[in-house]
Amino acid sequence: MHKVTIKAIISIALVLLLAMIAPAAADTDIRPTVVVDYSMEPAVLMPGDTGTITISIENMANGEIYVQEDDKTFDMNAYIASIALGGNDDIEILNKEHTDIGLLGPRDTIKLAFNIRAKETAENGVHFLTMELVGGSDMNDLNYNIPVKIDDRNLKLIMATMPTTVMNEISTIEIDIINTRPNEVTNVIIKPEGENVSFNPAEVFVGNIPSGDKSTVEITLNTMASPGGMKNISFIASFFNGDNFHTSGNENLEINVVDQPSLIFTSLEVTKIGNTYSIIGDINNFGTTDAKNVLVSVDGSEDIKPVQPYANYFVGTLEADDFSSFELSARVLSSEVSQIPILIEFRDTDNVYSSVTGYIDLESASFAPGEHNDTPVWMWGIIGVITIAIAGVIVYSWKKRKTAETEENDDPEDDDLDEDDLDDEYFDDEEGTEEFDDTETDEDKD
Repeated sequence: MHKVTIKAIISIALVLLLAMIAPAAADTDIRPTVVVDYSMEPAVLMPGDTGTITISIENMANGEIYVQEDDKTFDMNAYIASIALGGNDDIEILNKEHTDIGLLGPRDTIKLAFNIRAKETAENGVHFLTMELVGGSDMNDLNYNIPVKIDDRNLKLIMATMPTTVMNEISTIEIDIINTRPNEVTNVIIKPEGENVSFNPAEVFVGNIPSGDKSTVEITLNTMASPGGMKNISFIASFFNGDNFHTSGNENLEINVVDQPSLIFTSLEVTKIGNTYSIIGDINNFGTTDAKNVLVSVDGSEDIKPVQPYANYFVGTLEADDFSSFELSARVLSSEVSQIPILIEFRDTDNVYSSVTGYIDLESASFAPGEHNDTPVWMWGIIGVITIAIAGVIVYSWKKRKTAETEENDDPEDDDLDEDDLDDEYFDDEEGTEEFDDTETDEDKD
């Protein structure tokens, strides 16, 4: 609170001393003395502002209410009939006068408030209001000028860090709020606005900023879902000058949004085993801020099923200009699928959740050892015809062999063999294989 002290002696105690050469007795005139102070809130008005001037009056008399001097009694109470405040062409007085104030005893203080308003057309500078105090009894009247300052200077916003081109990313803006006014402002709030962009937080509370001082705030700019092109953004500072609400708008700024995510895939290797695809690669942070708790997952659907153990992959924190490897697996159930969507989830520097979807092209997939490319339908037809023909040849050969065996078993020559022939054949076979001893026995010699 701006405060100026004015010491106005309303009545001065006059001590009349007789000349030393005069033998007459002394004659003393004693009166109460008051001091007037004033304060202004706010200290400096802006055009259109209302303010309050508080006038404080204190009776500076000491001791008793009644003072005895030379057989005379003096009343030390200060009697104030009224105090009035007059305006001018730039300042209007809303309550012009306080009347019937009454007695003010020794060391007593009274405070009187006057509400004023600076006109919208008020010029910058110092304007004087006339205060008139009317005293009663032995009090004298007093006129005094009270200065009131008007200044239309506002808050100034400076973009400390403001990118002119951004991607589909999370970026940070630093704003300096400078109080160019000659007095403190309170309850400062910064609110960003933009076209097809979002901010976090939506509003920033700054608080009080002294005269000639500044505060710096950080605001997160989210262009993850913004289409490419030029975007208009602005920042509005609101504040109070006393009880008066004001806004300070910054000129519109333009930023160019490039339709390109800041988290991108590189060094991809896609391998196919049957209808299951294995994806190995790197995820890179091409943005200007860190991405925390990064998680990549196969975005499943009716035709795409995530496969464990790599249905998702936790990467962790990716600092700006950093990268990390990942691995994912998915089963594709339709030949119409040409891409696998990969969901990238993360939190920005303010722990706000964000996500973006990337796509893995399956046309560049390689085949694991032993795997082959899918055979065209027409080739399957040819293979089927050849298979049927081979099967027919095999069946025909088998039937022909069975027929030959049957005819051989039914040969009549084999049926004419009698039992004696079989015995002869048997013995002939044994004679052909039996060993005989050439040594003559005694019976042979006789």
